Amino acid sequence: MGALAHYLEAEELPTTQISLIREHTETIKPPRALWVPFELGRPLGLPNDPAFQRRVLLAALELFELPEGPVLVDFSDDVPEQAAGPGNSLDTLACPVSFVPLSQEKTETEKLLSAFRSEVTEFRSWYDLGLDKRGYSALAYFSPDAAGRLMMDFVQGEPLKFPENISSPAAALRFAAQDLKAFYYASVLSRPDFALPDASEFNRWFWQKTAAGRVLKAVGEICLHSKDEQLRMTGGMLLVPFDQA
Repeated sequence: MGALAHYLEAEELPTTQISLIREHTETIKPPRALWVPFELGRPLGLPNDPAFQRRVLLAALELFELPEGPVLVDFSDDVPEQAAGPGNSLDTLACPVSFVPLSQEKTETEKLLSAFRSEVTEFRSWYDLGLDKRGYSALAYFSPDAAGRLMMDFVQGEPLKFPENISSPAAALRFAAQDLKAFYYASVLSRPDFALPDASEFNRWFWQKTAAGRVLKAVGEICLHSKDEQLRMTGGMLLVPFDQA
């Protein structure tokens, strides 16, 4: 939207936008932008909070009142905390996987990938239970196993296999990461003793406590040193949130 805004403004159509990645907006310099401190995919903050979301929209629209641009204004409020529900804490989000000793593994990478495989297997039972109840999947491109395999292949330097409708390895990694995180989220929700988790709490748990989070960080680090520009951008901005890197 940032680059498109320049063309729309050239046709005398005023624009405003909400920015989730400040660095992108500072580079593109759209005429008007409101930066919000929310996680990717939630430009208006938490779902099911229309009053807060209305404040975000009004703040973006108020930028039309500024005399000239480009302007980048920070939204001053953080996302309001959700009321805690049963089981809605990091303690109950502890990974249920019991890892066997990995003394025969040769490297730290092999240990991590072995833990990751076990973790996906354990969470798959909860995910399948929820899938049977809901009747639909939140995963868009990859099954849990396929997303996990793509990440492991990339870490091990193996050729990547992904659907033909995905344009590049960088895009495949982004989509697989999204599906992998959605898989973990759906698995947590399928636990009968667990309520809707707070987004920030879930993110802390996923990125700091799970093998999947560590694998995605390893993927991002490899991307940063790639000769492929798209992979470098993916590793630098699109895989791991800045506050979890």
